[in-house]
Amino acid sequence: MKSENDPSKILNPDKKFGPLLARVFSSSVFNELANTGFSPTLNSIIKELDIKVEHYENLGELFECTYSKLSKVYRNEYLYKNSIANKILLGKYSLNTASMLSEFRVAKSKADAIILNGTSHIYEIKTELDSLERLDQQLLDYQSFSEFVSVVTDKKHIPKLLDKIPSNVGLIELTSRDTFRTVKKPLSNLDKLCKNVQFDALRQSEYVRIVNLHHGFVPDVPNTLLYKECKKLFKDIPIRVAHKYILGELKNRNLSTQKKELVIRAPKSLKVTALCSRLSIKQINNLSLALSRGIL
Repeated sequence: MKSENDPSKILNPDKKFGPLLARVFSSSVFNELANTGFSPTLNSIIKELDIKVEHYENLGELFECTYSKLSKVYRNEYLYKNSIANKILLGKYSLNTASMLSEFRVAKSKADAIILNGTSHIYEIKTELDSLERLDQQLLDYQSFSEFVSVVTDKKHIPKLLDKIPSNVGLIELTSRDTFRTVKKPLSNLDKLCKNVQFDALRQSEYVRIVNLHHGFVPDVPNTLLYKECKKLFKDIPIRVAHKYILGELKNRNLSTQKKELVIRAPKSLKVTALCSRLSIKQINNLSLALSRGIL
């Protein structure tokens, strides 16, 4: 029998508190902790939720308990992304061979999550709180960039999505037990990838390295013409080769040794934020200290 002081009994599980619980995992809270080690926004939320901080050994434990309640009353996009980080990236792969990006710009859309290991797999999230209004355009964009594309969703959307999504797009349910159930496996888009879309998703430093690696030189032109000339050379690269180059570049984004250590140490509730945020070494140190200390 759990004691009255058990942390799992402290947060109110009423659904009306869902949006407020979700704010605990907002970028404003995370950025404040990363910048100064303290979060006035989080302190305000703690007071509003009437959380008894003395029941928590440290801030990391408070995040874990809040996340547990969030999963029961308000399954928002953050919860889906964090499940992808925990169960797919960290559950199936290694940070030495795979990485994850969030809100990744592809043509007219932003991919909720993309995992890069030996290939690319975009996961588009449609929670029970979302409509399916923009999905057609999103999937069209993603299939032009990534070898595999899947929609991760709540069971209420599955019947409609089975009729709506293209044959090569996968479908995954996030169950009420916070596990993934594959409804439909994705098929490869490798031969349908679009070089224009691929190139425009890269940063200048990335496409310059790719062009230099493949062709052995970088165009000797003014900076204003570098994009145009590099794009011409990129289009000469065979699509499967170009895809491999892109994997190499994207996997190196934001994944320093210090960042990997933060991801490993971070509570499960914060894995996706630790993975996908751009952080300096000072910010990583601030976060590590903040998560391990008592709550003021």
